[in-house]
Order: sequence, then structure tokens, then C-alpha cells
Amino acid sequence: MKKRFQILNWQITVIMTTLLLVLVTLYMSKRYFYSKEIELLTESCQQVGGKIILETNRFSMDYSFDCQKK
Repeated sequence: MKKRFQILNWQITVIMTTLLLVLVTLYMSKRYFYSKEIELLTESCQQVGGKIILETNRFSMDYSFDCQKK
């Protein structure tokens, strides 16, 4: 019985570790693409000579972007 409990405990640990790793990977990839999207928006606005108006919320990863022509 003790051996069975140890195996079950080990399986739960592996499952929780895998789940945590997947969640961290998803979060990091979302942060990467969030920053790349803002970078591309600002670069394209600068290329046309526009004024960048950017409001961001880093916690929810929402943003409002506007490129006004000068």
C-alpha cells in the first residue's frame, strides 16, 4: 500500500510539473508576441512619420495604439 501511494504521489508531481511548465511556456510566448506586435506597430508608424500614441496595460497585456500623421 505504501509503495502504491509513493507511485501515485510521484505521478501527481510529474503531472503538476508538466502543467506548470506548459503554462509558463504559454505565458512567455504570449509576452514575446505582445512585445513584437507593439514593436512592429511603432516602427511602421515611425516610418511614415507619424506620432505614436500608445497606452499599455502590462498585467492584462492590452494596449491601445494610434498613429497620427504630423
